[in-house]
Amino acid sequence: MNKKIFIFCFLVLSITGCSDSTKTGAKVLQPGESQVGNIAQESVALTEQENNWQTVYKEIINHGGGHLPDPYHLRGEDGLNSWVYIGIHDFNEDGIPELILGDGISISVYTYENHGLEKIADLYEPEGWYMINELYFQNNCLILVSNGLDGCGYVGYTYRDGAYLTGTHDDYNPDQSVLDGKESAYKAFDDVFHITELKDDSKKSSIKRNKESGEFTPDWDTLIW
Repeated sequence: MNKKIFIFCFLVLSITGCSDSTKTGAKVLQPGESQVGNIAQESVALTEQENNWQTVYKEIINHGGGHLPDPYHLRGEDGLNSWVYIGIHDFNEDGIPELILGDGISISVYTYENHGLEKIADLYEPEGWYMINELYFQNNCLILVSNGLDGCGYVGYTYRDGAYLTGTHDDYNPDQSVLDGKESAYKAFDDVFHITELKDDSKKSSIKRNKESGEFTPDWDTLIW
């Protein structure tokens, strides 16, 4: 069955300033430069910073993700689904891991910036693919996969050469891809995301989120991707 494939929307939003308008491309958030002058002070600052990101990440997890996109109106009124993806990974190696949170409809990526939570990406399948059937993480790349009868649709997200980078590809148009908001050859997309080399041990499993069990307390060590 033929499917219409459109370039997916990549929203760059602040969790405190969300809107429904969409933006294409990527925005780089520069981490604040440390004003600390010695190793002892740096150690204290990093400890306080770590505690802060843990606190704000825990809060957004317990509040159901906060403004997770639902472009095709599939999630319903309850917000984040019962089965969720939760992981942390330091994409840009600035010492603060990003939070990866979502479900089979969309994935959002958050960071701790300027003493608060910042959303840096909303990712979901292009129209016609709709659902996320598989989620992979390997080589600093997050890869969303939607399975079709004769192929798959892919959405990739990574940090490379000082910038966040997104791309899409679908097997029904094997020679064409989108990379950084521009049409590209499939090879350019695969050179970044290596979708031909996806490994089973890189596939991420969703976990059960029991809304009636009270506050979710993350074990951060087990959530490192």
